[in-house]
Amino acid sequence: MKHNIIVERFGVRLRPITMDDAEFIFKLRRSPELSRYIGEIDSRFSIHESWLEEYFHRVGDYYFCIELLSGKAVGTIAIYDIADQSGNWGRWIISPLVPAAPASVWLIFHVAFDILGLSSIYSNTVIDNASVVSFHDNCSLPRTGIERGGLTIKGVSYDMVIHTATKENWPLIQERLEKPAILAERLLMEETDG
Repeated sequence: MKHNIIVERFGVRLRPITMDDAEFIFKLRRSPELSRYIGEIDSRFSIHESWLEEYFHRVGDYYFCIELLSGKAVGTIAIYDIADQSGNWGRWIISPLVPAAPASVWLIFHVAFDILGLSSIYSNTVIDNASVVSFHDNCSLPRTGIERGGLTIKGVSYDMVIHTATKENWPLIQERLEKPAILAERLLMEETDG
């Protein structure tokens, strides 16, 4: 969906995805290191471009580029499948060695609760993706379910852990994310200055 939401904090900005981001997203999603636990993507760039063109016409789908304040793109994140004041947040991929995870999640929750006015958002994470599951647990995101066989990657079926955040527990989540986001911002500033 074409939207104009731009938010920034902790040295990180979320801005709307554009067609100019197509090649960056394609490379990011096809990176062997990063694509291990995400849905498969067709190897043809033209199919990816078509999906992105269709995205711009889908209502209730807010896709963002995660970038540093310098404008360097480092990842993606989204809120989609919005219905009954709830949405799924995902498409979360960040370039290796860029400490933008706490800030990008803080910002996407800020968009969900403070800008879009949603009452809850949930994520589905491959259960074997221990670092992301642990990240969600440490942010005080309650586990609200397991989706058995929720994703198939290269012929292997994976269970998904569902974490749900509500507007009511957003203040606690904010508190949990702010300290690591501030520490990460210092690292990002050192990289920019150095």
